[in-house]
Amino acid sequence: MNNRPDQVVTASLLSSGQRRRLLLLCGIYLVLWQFTWLSASLLDRFGIVSPWYLPAGLRFFCLLVFGWRGLLLELTADLLCGLLQFSMPIDRATVFLSEQPYWLFYGWVAPVLAYATVLLPLRRWMRDAWDFSRPAHSALFLVAALAASTLAALAGTFRMVYTDFLTPAQWSTILPVWLIGDFIGILTLALLLLVRVEPGLQHYVQQGRWPRVHQSGASNGSADLRTTLIVLLALLLVFGIPWSLELTTHFPLIALLLLLPLAWVALNYGLRSAVLAVLLLDSGLVLLIALFDQSDQALHYQLVMIAIALVGLWLGGAVEARNRMLLRYRDFARVSNDLLWETDTEGRLREASGRLARRGALPLGQSWRSLLCQGSQPHLAAIEKALAEQQPFHHLEIAFQGAGETSRWIQLNGLPLRDESGELSGYRGTAVDVTRSRRAKALLRRYNKDLLEKVEEHTQSLKQTNSKLEIKERRLQVLLAAAPVGVLELDDADRCRYLNVNGCALTGCTPKQAQARTILDFVHPDDRDYVQFVWGLKRQSSEVQLLEFRLKRTNLWCAAYWIKLSHSDQSMAGTIMVLTNTTARRQQDERLWTLAHHDALTELPNRNLFRERIGQALAHAKRRASGAAMLWIDLDGFKAVNDSLGHAAGDVLLQQVAQRLKSRIRESDTVARMGGDEFAVIMTDISEPGMALQVATEMLASLAQPFALVQGSAHITGSIGVALYPQHADSVEALTQCADMAMYSAKNSGKNQVQVWNGE
Repeated sequence: MNNRPDQVVTASLLSSGQRRRLLLLCGIYLVLWQFTWLSASLLDRFGIVSPWYLPAGLRFFCLLVFGWRGLLLELTADLLCGLLQFSMPIDRATVFLSEQPYWLFYGWVAPVLAYATVLLPLRRWMRDAWDFSRPAHSALFLVAALAASTLAALAGTFRMVYTDFLTPAQWSTILPVWLIGDFIGILTLALLLLVRVEPGLQHYVQQGRWPRVHQSGASNGSADLRTTLIVLLALLLVFGIPWSLELTTHFPLIALLLLLPLAWVALNYGLRSAVLAVLLLDSGLVLLIALFDQSDQALHYQLVMIAIALVGLWLGGAVEARNRMLLRYRDFARVSNDLLWETDTEGRLREASGRLARRGALPLGQSWRSLLCQGSQPHLAAIEKALAEQQPFHHLEIAFQGAGETSRWIQLNGLPLRDESGELSGYRGTAVDVTRSRRAKALLRRYNKDLLEKVEEHTQSLKQTNSKLEIKERRLQVLLAAAPVGVLELDDADRCRYLNVNGCALTGCTPKQAQARTILDFVHPDDRDYVQFVWGLKRQSSEVQLLEFRLKRTNLWCAAYWIKLSHSDQSMAGTIMVLTNTTARRQQDERLWTLAHHDALTELPNRNLFRERIGQALAHAKRRASGAAMLWIDLDGFKAVNDSLGHAAGDVLLQQVAQRLKSRIRESDTVARMGGDEFAVIMTDISEPGMALQVATEMLASLAQPFALVQGSAHITGSIGVALYPQHADSVEALTQCADMAMYSAKNSGKNQVQVWNGE
């Protein structure tokens, strides 16, 4: 986790170099603050209505990043600003000096304290670094900006009214101008500083140099240069052509065209370039107001500037999140699989990548059946059955032989691919090389067999010798027989008296640390109750037993094979346990489970997982004598959007629909994509039918709102059917059928409405 910059400031001990760099940053901040304040004052002095107030952005950034120390720095900047007012023209200085001292003090500190009221609690509550690829952080930033701007505007207009700079009737006019100016300054400048400057502050204070930030697609300098050129060209085209045609009265409307190059920059270069483009575009609008004397339309330009900032924030954050997700999935696929493959409906290889594809030179276009090795293939029938039934398959082992390669065993996993009409278009999946694992398992079986035979043989011979010689000889036999696995020897009280080298690596204990520990001391706390139960149930059995659990120190999963050794001499009695590492297999199982139970486009639960959740919800409702509700949702007008804007726009629309539906349900509820443009919701703990109807109505209103797509605005509605448990049905199938029929009733009644199942 990246540390926040204020952690450098709050460090108790700083080197002399770090203190100098910190003081330098404070000096730069004060100069920058005075510069932005003077620029705003100059615009005001020449009678130009400034649509933004950049010092608000600096103040927001300073308080949010540096906390209480930022508050002191900001008060210092305001004090310097107050001293600079003595250099104003004599008439303005006279007005300034004519105020009572406490109003002067109020004017300096009130806006700062208004910002601090919002940002200091937020900063204390927000422990993580700001990440605008997360929608929650973006929303929190906007709420904080609006709240801080509102409080500062209220404080400032209060002073102007009570010092007779404004009449009470002018208060409602000045307040929104102040608020919007501060809000735009925060959206433009504070956002730029948080994204591009804040990550490097800590590194600079500690190391004395600015860190180098990596950006996908193009280098930082190249991306910034291209962004600047694109913005300048867009400003020239959007305002130069209308100006030459004397269309100056339509400038605010034409300015909305600047959202197009901003969207292009965000999609191609990400969030860093998007916030730079926002600053440049908003700066261009400020210059436009000054050059073309558009002060009478300042409010329209302010709305355009807010729109530009919001589009840059949300779209840039979404692209940043997408890039991170793609990189994460690519890395996961690279390190967790030996082969990634895809076939067509005829079983011919369409794509093959990974270590096995490179080593085996798998030929594309060739049927996978032609790569099979001759001989016994135990899982081949299971694969053929899954292909015939168009079902997924998991952990099926087959032997194949690539070009110039010896035969290898792979563990195969596959999922059917379907086109938009639901027809099978092929299969896609992964494969892991298990050749060594199979050999190791065979070797382990031989070792286990030998181990049992030798333990039994030496148990009989140990009865005729003294206990000390018998213990030493048995340890020697275990060391010789169990080299590739971990071996744990327990006495009759289930305490460790021997642990081999591989056992130390698995458990994370040295032989000395393991000595005299019970078996439960090696088990992870979450698995301890289960292991204790099974161990108590089977510890006296004379047969080989198997138990799988996590180890405490290393958090590794292991399979434990053990056998109880009985002896009349208690010093000879005990248990021999063989440990094998099964972590990789379990992790692979979990990844494949997630892939099989979630929709790839929306990341919502799919039909299979949703049916499980319905069963759980009904069982929960029956247990607690409460109610449950199912909402079946079908999108109205989706096909028209898909046909007019394209399938890519349709996919994005489905993703946005999924997000809106998720935002309307509780954490205990489940929303799933059932296929195509159909969604379903299961709600638990429904005390009265009105609760489900209210949620359905809110979803309906949310779906009716326009969807902002790259290809254009999209409008759809929804038809929602509601079925209640146990009023309408008391089983999964019946409840699903009732909700589906209620949805069709809503569609037949004119769409864009909610229908509750009426039993007909």
